[in-house]
Amino acid sequence: MSKPLSPKHAFKGRSLSRLAAVQALFQIEQSEETASTVILEFLDRRFKDGESGLLKADRSFFAKLTEGAWKIHSKSDEIISNHLKAGWTLDRIEPVTRAIFRASFYELLESKIPSPVIIDEYLNITHNFFDASEVSFVNGILNSVAEKVRQS
Repeated sequence: MSKPLSPKHAFKGRSLSRLAAVQALFQIEQSEETASTVILEFLDRRFKDGESGLLKADRSFFAKLTEGAWKIHSKSDEIISNHLKAGWTLDRIEPVTRAIFRASFYELLESKIPSPVIIDEYLNITHNFFDASEVSFVNGILNSVAEKVRQS
């Protein structure tokens, strides 16, 4: 059974797809199922379940984002790890935050959407799960990663 979306932010369209991708990336990591299996589960069940709040998500964008982010997660993990404080490892980061980093990294790398728009989208998602201190942490990492990724 999936948990209804938080009333903190009204997600729709692509924003809702990003939120679902973060949830799917979390599930892939935690369950060790393949990305394809989890994507199909979302498409076959969660996107059709009125209680999940995902009825208005862009399914195609969700699938592309989830598949792409998982495909390059080793690369994104390495780059994100380089932006953590000395002595910190990615394993120390909350699994949901890792999923947020992976999805946002993929978009920063593969899309033409301006960095501030991508970062804002993922900060809204972060607000949905965490308090202001985690949002601030995510903001700092995403800004420095965006600088590096968009420069190269």
